[in-house]
Amino acid sequence: MKAILLTGLLGLTHATTAGATCVPVPHAAEEQAALNAFWSMDIRLCRLPNGANNAIADRLYGVIYVDQDWLDWIAMRYGSFAVTGILAHEWAHLAQGPVGGTASELQADCLAGVFLRAMGLPEVAVEQFALVSWVEASDAEWSIDGHGTRELRVAAITRGYFGYTGQQGLDLVTLCPLSAR
Repeated sequence: MKAILLTGLLGLTHATTAGATCVPVPHAAEEQAALNAFWSMDIRLCRLPNGANNAIADRLYGVIYVDQDWLDWIAMRYGSFAVTGILAHEWAHLAQGPVGGTASELQADCLAGVFLRAMGLPEVAVEQFALVSWVEASDAEWSIDGHGTRELRVAAITRGYFGYTGQQGLDLVTLCPLSAR
């Protein structure tokens, strides 16, 4: 059902979703390589049609779809580290497994903060990602199936960034719990 809904909303054919056709996202190749190495995954990054203004993790096929023009706009408006944070958030969804709702969004934010820290990126990286999350992708009020309020998203991102000291596996779950509040 989710794959059908995703396919219908994006105007993609099943073959595209399944991976027969994937237009690469050249401006994010470096981030893609770093994220795959960090998570020990082999995730493809495929381009959404211009104007989609989104990034989406497709757990069914292990693919992340993004609108390259939107990522370029995010980089110009908020800084290139904001794009890295967005991509790290989507990779985190694939690392999480089959969970959903606000709790999974906040955990993905936290895990994105972990990635930013693990890559040795400066504090401005977490600031840029937190700002884009604050302005562009937060819920005005808490809901069970949202992305989280501004305050919750920023708290999750910063918890991951400032709390990461090299943890792996279950220790990462302790740092970044699956919790909606």
